[in-house]
Formats: sequence, structure tokens, C-alpha cells
Amino acid sequence: LVSLTPPEAPKIAEQMAEVRSAMDLRADRLPEILSQSDGFSSFFAAQMPYGLNRRPYTVHLIGALYDTVIGVEQRMKHLCSVPRPVDLSPQIQPIIQTPGHSAYPSGHATEAFAHATVLAALRLSVATPEDGLIETLLARLSPAAETAPVTDPVILLFRLAARIADNRTVAGVHYPVDSAHGALLGFGVALAFISHCLGGGPERPVPEWVADGNSWSGDFTLRKWCTALGGPGQPGWRSGTTTVAKAEPWQVLPMLWRAAATTSAF
Repeated sequence: LVSLTPPEAPKIAEQMAEVRSAMDLRADRLPEILSQSDGFSSFFAAQMPYGLNRRPYTVHLIGALYDTVIGVEQRMKHLCSVPRPVDLSPQIQPIIQTPGHSAYPSGHATEAFAHATVLAALRLSVATPEDGLIETLLARLSPAAETAPVTDPVILLFRLAARIADNRTVAGVHYPVDSAHGALLGFGVALAFISHCLGGGPERPVPEWVADGNSWSGDFTLRKWCTALGGPGQPGWRSGTTTVAKAEPWQVLPMLWRAAATTSAF
């Protein structure tokens, strides 16, 4: 689904300048950073309300998504093993405790973008046929669509995910490239998760992605990320198409998806 090449030492040295620049935002972002250290579901629920007292099937679907994404994310971190900013300079002075695992890819970015992807797909499912849901979601993340009004509920979900990811650079525990490729990892895995929920197999193809950490420059923003995704006539990270195994009738996630989608209208 997603092939990532971790950044090498020259790129990490270049990215340290971005970490230093982001430190200037700490006074503004500190309450968010602290609140998001141990989870951020409440931030998404503030945009698209769900909980055990309303839309409980969405709660269980997101829980299953996290079980799926975190296993992939931690394996990728183990394989990449990129040092954290504080490992390279005591001047970083992170404002939260630095995790012990690899900086790349960012776990917060992976999980936040996976979260946004599934919630956005549930929103779109109200008026979008299942066979067009994934491509419709991809189209909403084009550079042009990202400039849509701030009231666009789909774009707002991804802007929140990008803010959560960027806060980790402000905190001093991640480089921007960690967020860019963590976001891609979460997005790619979430699309495969959605494909499985919709039945999987060749009828529900999903994109393949290839990204090199040494090619990312500067800070991380949603607009830059949408541009890097590519699209019709635009080269980007998208490298092809693949499929996930066809869902069996006895599997739970398709049933859970239908239950969540039925109650996702606003």
C-alpha cells in the first residue's frame, strides 16, 4: 500500500531548521499539545460529534481502525529508526517528553490522518455510491479543493489532522517530513480499511503510494501534502493501484461500517 524511504542525515539536518522555527509557536499551541499527547478523538468529535451516547457504531469503527493502523505504524518506525530532534541538539528543549521510538514516520500524523479519512468517508457515504467513495474522497484532497471555504466539513477534518501533526513539530519531537509521510501512511492504510469495509476485492481498488523522505522540503502544511498526493495529469506519490482481500460474509467490519454509515448523516 505505502512504500516509504526514511530521510538521511543531510535531510534531517535541513529539517532541524524547521523544528527551530516552529518553536516560536509554543506559547500559542501549548494547551493543544498537552491535550493531544495522549489522544485526540475529542478534537474530531467536536467537528463530527460521535460517542457512546450518540453514534456508538462510529466509536467501535474508529477503535478497529486504530488497531489496524498502530500495528503498521510501529513496524514502520522500527524499520526506519530515525533519531529525534533532541537526540541531535539539546537546544530543541521539547516541551513534552520525547517518545523512545523512531521519529519517522510520525505516529500522531498517521493516526490523525487515518481518523480524518474514515470520518470523511462516512460523511461522503451519505450521498456517494460505494463504488465511487474512495475516488470521491481523493478528489476532495486535490490542491484546488483544499482551498475550499473553511466550512467544508471534509476539508475541516483534514485541516484538524494537519494541525495535530504540526503540533508535534512545534513541541519539538518531530520533523515536518515525519508528519508528511506519517499522514500518507495513515491515509493509505485507512483507504484500504475502507475498501475492506465496502467488501474489498477487485471491485474496490485502492491507491498504492511511494514517497522518499529525502525529497520533502520545508515545513508541513495540508496544501503541500495535497499537492504531493498528485492527481490526474499531476505526478505525485501515487504509484499505482492495488486491492485488498475480498471481505467474507462472516467478517465484522463491513457490518460495523454499514451501521456507522447509516447513522452518520447530519
